[in-house]
Amino acid sequence: MVMGKPGWCQIIETDVLVVGGGFGGLWASLRAAQCGSSVTLVDKSFAGKSGHSYFAGGAMMALLPGEDPDQYLYDIALGNEWLVDQEMVAAVFATSYDRMKDLERFGINFRMKGGEYVWTKARGTQHVKNLWPEGATGADEVTLLRKVALSSGVNVINHIYIYDLAKDERGRVCGALGIGVKDNQEFLFRARSTILATNSGSYRGHHLACELQGTGPFMAYDAGALIQNPEFHYINIRPIKHEIEGSGILPAIGARWKNAKGVPFMKAYDPMLEDRAPVYKIVVAAAKEASRGHAPIFIDVEGMNEEQREQFRILQVSHGWMPLLFQKCEREEGYNPLQNNIEWQPAYESNKLGLRCDRNGQTSLEGLFAAGMARALGINPFTGWSITSCTWSGYIAGESAATFAINTVREDVDWTILDEKRKLFFEPLKTKGGHDPDALVHEVQRILFPAGVLILMSESRLQEALERVMHLKNERLDCIRASDVRELIKAKETQTMVLSAEMTLRASLMRKETRENIFYREDYPRCDNENWLKWIMVEKGKNGDIKFSKENIPFKKYKFQPDRDNLIISQSIIV
Repeated sequence: MVMGKPGWCQIIETDVLVVGGGFGGLWASLRAAQCGSSVTLVDKSFAGKSGHSYFAGGAMMALLPGEDPDQYLYDIALGNEWLVDQEMVAAVFATSYDRMKDLERFGINFRMKGGEYVWTKARGTQHVKNLWPEGATGADEVTLLRKVALSSGVNVINHIYIYDLAKDERGRVCGALGIGVKDNQEFLFRARSTILATNSGSYRGHHLACELQGTGPFMAYDAGALIQNPEFHYINIRPIKHEIEGSGILPAIGARWKNAKGVPFMKAYDPMLEDRAPVYKIVVAAAKEASRGHAPIFIDVEGMNEEQREQFRILQVSHGWMPLLFQKCEREEGYNPLQNNIEWQPAYESNKLGLRCDRNGQTSLEGLFAAGMARALGINPFTGWSITSCTWSGYIAGESAATFAINTVREDVDWTILDEKRKLFFEPLKTKGGHDPDALVHEVQRILFPAGVLILMSESRLQEALERVMHLKNERLDCIRASDVRELIKAKETQTMVLSAEMTLRASLMRKETRENIFYREDYPRCDNENWLKWIMVEKGKNGDIKFSKENIPFKKYKFQPDRDNLIISQSIIV
């Protein structure tokens, strides 16, 4: 590593730079180091101890020996309403068992009984199995991955916020600009290849990791990269009072969703999967029930038997942060989440856009790779899919970035563009009497979070929301203020949220159809395979505007193909 201070920043040189310390980033850094590269992993908080990965339940999809990979592929393709890269899905499952065994070698054991792995069926699928770590959660998994990465020689640097990408004089991505969250130290990370492994972005919703806003895809967009799936979101359903993981596993072991009348309602919305339907379909169903006066909505834990409750306790409440929460519910609120029915409501977590990548994790920009939620990994957030797909994407991106680094000659940074990016980032510090970033975020939330905007969508409500976002962008965003580095980071994240809001509303207006598992338009209630078996792509226009395009999904090279009229697959499969 070469370090220097040419004026305003400290330079750190590395073969591979990884931005983000969750599953995707840790696997990427570990694999790149295994391939012989010098690797620097940067996290704005503490790698392996923060972000969505740290709060994950720990379940992992795995294709066990002897299982039919076509059944897994079909389930994921169907659950994504066919708008997913089937070759990517097949690749994820092809190595899922190997990565699970890697975790076991590192020290995470998965539950077994009678010599067989204990599993539950993944929400929204007919065949896919989730394996559960023994006495551990996602927090234990990423904490261990951090230790393994450090022992493999990865240079982990915490509390550095990466705010933009750097390019060399040939236009290749060659690292990133960052600033110390605690000490204000400025950094330039020079790398032969760069991996973005941040989250995909959010609006500080209801989830435990709501404060962790992933700006990676938007940095890449600003540099010219393609973004895919801007119209989709991960909207979960959670208790009103407390964060409790369980909307996926509780129905898998016997609980049912009921409305205020005590009526189980999911069979009317998904006759096959019922309460195990994809989470978006459950959210839409709950919103419809509420609009008909059938709120509050709850998950009927009172109807579970003690054996089912004990199964949940073993998988979710015997370790990690959940026992503390359950104790607090009983101590301070006077109820037991496994014995008393409580109200649940839709909870925004993150958008589902991601950087367009090939199977090796290469984005549309030379020298830039993506892993984890920063890349497009599908739309439906099946239980266990996030950990498995982030693991695969990190592993393959680390390997590809290391190969790219070996074959790349380092060029000088384009200092002119770098200076412009730096000045733009620091601009809010010069604004006097401007708008508070938190106030603008709250306004974005008031625009987007009502159920009639991103859940039960319609032309009029989407258009009204877009007009309000554009007013925010044109009248207030340029005057955003910051008094210190932490507010400066908030300002950058707020600018990203407004950009993301505009992207998603415009793309949602474009997609004039409904796909029940992932996208619902009240004014276009039918699936339109003739016109909308397509991906929406986004790139930055020459004048700085958002440029949208549609791309046909290449079904001719995929195993399964939907019927253009009624979603009947053209190949048979055992269901």
